[in-house]
This record gives sequence, C-alpha cells and structure tokens, in this order.
Amino acid sequence: MRKNSHRVPAIECVNLTKKFGDLTAVDHISFEVKEGEIFGLLGPNGAGKTTTIRMLTTVLPPTEGTAIIAGHDVVKESDRVREKIGVILQLPALDWFLSVYDNFDIYGRIQGVPKKERKERIDYLIKEFGLEEKEKTKIELLSGGLERRVQVARAFIPEHEVLFLDEPTLGLDPQSRLKVWDLVREHSKDGETIVITTHNMDEADALCDRIGIIDQGKIIALDSPKALKDRLGGGDIIKIDVEGDSKYIEQEISKLDRVRNLGGLALQVENADQILPDLTQFIGSKGGKIKNISVRKPTLEDVFIKLTGREIR
Repeated sequence: MRKNSHRVPAIECVNLTKKFGDLTAVDHISFEVKEGEIFGLLGPNGAGKTTTIRMLTTVLPPTEGTAIIAGHDVVKESDRVREKIGVILQLPALDWFLSVYDNFDIYGRIQGVPKKERKERIDYLIKEFGLEEKEKTKIELLSGGLERRVQVARAFIPEHEVLFLDEPTLGLDPQSRLKVWDLVREHSKDGETIVITTHNMDEADALCDRIGIIDQGKIIALDSPKALKDRLGGGDIIKIDVEGDSKYIEQEISKLDRVRNLGGLALQVENADQILPDLTQFIGSKGGKIKNISVRKPTLEDVFIKLTGREIR
C-alpha cells in the first residue's frame, strides 16, 4: 500500500453519537483521518474511546451520526467495512484450545494472506515478540501477559487499509510495547491508516501524527502533539506536592504574576531555576509544606490538565 494524498479520507466521522439509555457515551464527535496517518484518541478510562472504536469497527451501531471507513458506511455497508479493517480490542479474541502458531496461521488464512508470505510473517512476529518457546503452546496455558502479546502480534500478520488498536500496549512489558510502536510506524509507512486509543501520554506523543483528546464523550482538542503542547507556550512545568490545604495554596499561587497554574499545582513558569526559591518561600508562608517538586518541559498531560482541570489518570 502507498499513501496517496489525492484520495478521500480513510475515516470520516460526522456527529457520531452513542447513547445507552440516559447515558451519552460518545457525544456528537466529528473528525477525519487521512490515509496512512497514525491518529490517536487520547483520554482517561470511561471517556468514550472504546465505544468510538466499537462503532467504527461495526461492533456497535451509532445512535446518531455517520462514519465512513475506506469509503463505506459503517451501518449501511458493514460487511464491506469489515473487509477493509483490522482490529485489536481490549478483550481477548483468541482460540484458547489452539497453539500460538495455529492462532496466527488461521487468522492469516481468514485474512487471505498467501501461504509463503503468511509463514514468513508469522515466523518474524514470533521472533520479534519473544514467543519462540511458546509457539506450540495452547493459549489457555499462557500467562495473561503472553496472551496479550499473541493477540497484539496477530493483528500485524495481514495488511489492512485501516487498523484499529484499542489500548494495544496495555498489559505488555516495555520491550513488547516498543516493538508494537515499531510495527505501527512500519505499517503506517506502507500506507496503512492506524487509529490508536490510549491513556498513555508518552505513547500518544511518540506515535501519533494527530491526536483527538476525548473526555466525557466529546473531543475537546484535535491537533498534532507538538501543536497541542505549543498551546501552553514554552518555559518549564513545576509540579508540586504539598501537605496542608492544597486548594487554598493553589488559589493563592494563581494570583502570582510569574506563574500560570495549569491545575492541580502544575505550574507553568518562564524559568524554573529563577522562580523556585521565591515559590517555595511563598508556599511556606501560606502554611504549606512541600513534599516533592519536579521540573520538566510541557507534555500532553499538561494539555489535558489545562483543558479539564484534572490529571488523566
């Protein structure tokens, strides 16, 4: 597959909505994803990320709105959509009574991967994910971490027009997580469109061309990771943990000229080294006792705090 900027978007969502009784899980979200793009839905658990993915992959019908995947409507042409997509959901979807290799092989056959290519791809993924000693082991005998490794690796056997990854690195060890990142980049370079849901800020920042920050069922910001962070401006972020009345101290700090309070005592300043002595003295004068101070550059976590007033976790 090759990227083609003249083609229609790989994904088009217009006012996509899902209600469960009185609960609106996804609330009239609209966005487009370009062909070959790595697009992230970033937000806390319960924000509506998984429900969105389930609608886009035809598992759940929308209550309102429309979604077009690879030129096909998710409701009117659900069979055609399924032909174009691959998906990793959070729940296991493996045959427990077959071996690791057989799970890979059957999935590749179902996806129409030719025999020679299928074997090469399976052998490669088994090696890359450290499954050599487990390839003949039945899934039911694997640990939860190994089972997750198999489920994630299996999704990369075929090529898809659009690949949906719902929290793909959840439960993976650090080495396997980095391998997933490499595979995502590899498939994107080949023209595959990839949508990732995550609550991991580092993952979203490292992988995604663009990010939709989703909270309480709504997309509250949508841009590249750099552009989202640039909204905060430059400088340093000082994160302070205090003993005492933190709400009162937060209110008082917000009155200072050289400090921009992003929420939760995450403070944006022009130069941390210059202001820290005065800041610690000020907190002490307000009855606060500092337990911990950290200094870093702005991150997507700070963007989320600024938009919602709370941390993502």
